[in-house]
Amino acid sequence: MKRFRNCLPALLLAWPLATLQAQSSNPLLISSEERCAFNRVDDASLPLALEQCQEIAEQGDLQALYEMGELYYRGQRVERDAATALIWFEQASVQGHAAAQYRLGLMHAQGDGVPRNLTQAYIILKMAAVNGEDAAMDASDNLALQMNEQELALSSQILGTLFRNYLNQLREEQLNPPVAAPVIPETP
Repeated sequence: MKRFRNCLPALLLAWPLATLQAQSSNPLLISSEERCAFNRVDDASLPLALEQCQEIAEQGDLQALYEMGELYYRGQRVERDAATALIWFEQASVQGHAAAQYRLGLMHAQGDGVPRNLTQAYIILKMAAVNGEDAAMDASDNLALQMNEQELALSSQILGTLFRNYLNQLREEQLNPPVAAPVIPETP
């Protein structure tokens, strides 16, 4: 299914994960999912943590991209900035980060930092569900109750295209597996 995550950017264009620390009373345990440590640093260290996380995110780390989005979306340690959060969530979303897709879908559904677009919200939430975000399925089902027939038809058409493209990509990869580059032995 990971390959399917990469289909989203071509056609769309345009809750935080539970941490091990939260599950345990041991404050020394750190989730392998967390990259940025925003909740573990004091206010004086926050600028350095923010700088380091942004650097990791700009290198394409999906979890760091998501955490940057959450930081600005929630506005607990920095001023809330939905537009900045949207940018980070979009970057993580197009690479298949399910929690980022979920948050992005909700933002589109609510018109939070972006014009409200039920069709786009529905599609993004369905992608989040396919990629493993359980709450996204319920959210997309609830959203469908608010959509008119035309919006649902368009959403179904786009999702159908996404799935067909994904299946075609899988077939192509099965028929033409990638060939490893030949290893050229060094000559003495």
